[in-house]
Amino acid sequence: MENNKKELVNHLAENIAYYRKKMSLTQMELATKLNYSDKSISKWERGEGVPDIFVIKELSLFFGITVDQMISKRRKHFSLFRYRYILAYFYASIVWLISGFSFGLLSVLRVEYDAWKLFVYSIPASSLILLCFFIVWRHIKYIYVYLTIFIWSLALSITLLMDDPTNYWIYIIMLPIYFFTVFMFYVIYKPKKEK
Repeated sequence: MENNKKELVNHLAENIAYYRKKMSLTQMELATKLNYSDKSISKWERGEGVPDIFVIKELSLFFGITVDQMISKRRKHFSLFRYRYILAYFYASIVWLISGFSFGLLSVLRVEYDAWKLFVYSIPASSLILLCFFIVWRHIKYIYVYLTIFIWSLALSITLLMDDPTNYWIYIIMLPIYFFTVFMFYVIYKPKKEK
């Protein structure tokens, strides 16, 4: 019974501190809102004292949670944001899955087409998907990597589509496009100078 009481006090102390910080409040600001002293809040957060049930109810309403959540151990919620890289690479891998399936189908049906080109076409498609994700997340290093892969693999794909590997002019056209987009992303995402 003593352990349960101690556990409840610890959970309450952790939750008061957690939700206060989550709302970006100091102990003094929370104390002012509840008409208590900051020393009381500090005591509660250290687990040296426990507010009465009416204050716990008031705290739970203020934090927007239930009384049960206030005195229970916080559960970690599954966050898709934490697994965003896995999500990005998953979507990019769908392109490769479709290419592999199409390659197998064309090979089985013995279609007169160089099915291996499908894998080359997958490079710009998957890098474009990844580029979009990293643009949204503002990861400049990855933006440059996937932009480079996208532009030059797109040039290679166009060359293969034209069935003439001597069309070097495609690469010449892509060069200013590449430099323009790199410069554009540099201007958009350049680090702000500290004053």
